[in-house]
Amino acid sequence: MSDNALLDGIEANLGSVFGGAEGTLLTDEPELAAWLTELGATAVTFDGILSGQVAPPARAVAVPLDYGRLPGRLELRDVFARSSVLWISLASFSGELDVAKYAIERFADIDLSGAVAANRRVITQLLLARDEVRMSGPGTDLVIRLPEVLQLSSRTRTELLPDEHSTIGNYFEVAMSPTDLAGQVDSELVVSGTLRVDSVLVAKHRELRGERADHFAVAKQIAADMRKACPLYVTIEDNRFVGGFGPWADGIHATSGREYGGAVTELAIGTGLLDPARVDWSLNCLLNEGAAGIHLGVGNGLTGMHFDFISTEAGLVRS
Repeated sequence: MSDNALLDGIEANLGSVFGGAEGTLLTDEPELAAWLTELGATAVTFDGILSGQVAPPARAVAVPLDYGRLPGRLELRDVFARSSVLWISLASFSGELDVAKYAIERFADIDLSGAVAANRRVITQLLLARDEVRMSGPGTDLVIRLPEVLQLSSRTRTELLPDEHSTIGNYFEVAMSPTDLAGQVDSELVVSGTLRVDSVLVAKHRELRGERADHFAVAKQIAADMRKACPLYVTIEDNRFVGGFGPWADGIHATSGREYGGAVTELAIGTGLLDPARVDWSLNCLLNEGAAGIHLGVGNGLTGMHFDFISTEAGLVRS
């Protein structure tokens, strides 16, 4: 991608998110800010804003690479209380500069307005389905029994309100949670079947602290080893992964939280619609999460690591 095309893609998405107005890219990494500035984007570090020397921008895309450089979530929310902020929290996946540049390039590739329109179409399909839907593709066949009241996490409106905050994930996926934060498996939203896994991601929550936070390096290595072995085939029965993790099973359960017992904590349909030739599935990158296909998650980033198992060619089929 040329620098001009990259800048055009960034500016087009900023315009969509901020109602045609310009936005500022914020990061804690000076080298990333310098790279973005060289491209012609408006980019600064958090330093001046957090020190009080610079007023928070009215419209910002925040791209943290290392949560340790920033204050807590609530303090940040207070600092940017009057700002529209789109959070691209790369630090949950990887803080490497090269991965961050890749993420910005894929952000520029995504048509955010088109992704949100795709969210609406997927949500409509789910709401019109009576009892169950299927998600299928090469090596993948999942049956999802739907609850009477369906709870979804996704954006159906591209533009942010003047003081609204959102995450990039809500723009390019429609997600459901068959398991709550306490590890209780839903008895109404039920997933069963086989999933072909083409890539594996792992993430941690920014507020995760203590011994479990130290497991992130181990979890990243597990995900990297699994990506090299893909495609893999996993089996899900009544919202639980019951087979297919192979030699990584114990490591996944140990780092994601054994209290979940292999429960599916996320079921999502990606609507980023990125060109497969431009997606590097070998990277542990947030922007790959909603690039295409569907993914199932295990674990919760608040209490441990969250693994995503992505089937890049699978999609929603109405029953």
